[in-house]
Amino acid sequence: MLFTDTDSLCCEIQTDDLHKDIGEHLDLYDTSNFSPDHPQYSRANHRVQGKMKSETGSVQPTEFVGLRAKMYGLKAPGNATRKPRVFRSSTCANTCATSSSWTCFVTTAHTKATFRTFRSTNHVLNTVELTKLCLSAFHDKRYILHDGVCTLAYGHRSLRK
Repeated sequence: MLFTDTDSLCCEIQTDDLHKDIGEHLDLYDTSNFSPDHPQYSRANHRVQGKMKSETGSVQPTEFVGLRAKMYGLKAPGNATRKPRVFRSSTCANTCATSSSWTCFVTTAHTKATFRTFRSTNHVLNTVELTKLCLSAFHDKRYILHDGVCTLAYGHRSLRK
């Protein structure tokens, strides 16, 4: 398992032919984002709640980097790289690519993104420029162990020394 969220699950699946397996249980999947010429393409379950859907369509992902909650990169040939969900895609066009995610993970560096947005203060609408932390391997909810990969929840019994 790579990560879970309220409405998503990302896991590695080991099988001889994933699309054949999906085809055998097509009633469980929304394959509307598959290529129209793909054998499993169907609009029957388009936007039906509870149906599983591939973020990369019929193309298999080649790279995954998960930094923290709602901040991951998923790359597939011919598909755009997934961006951290906390920013608009236009903000992270260059800053938050999967390669940047990998660099942040390995070097524990971080990147910042500057963008303009509308803010309402006392019912007065303003345009403001904000700079926020975009990519960071630092996890503020868990203690990162010496290997830089494994984590423990703060308060874990082995951390009480």
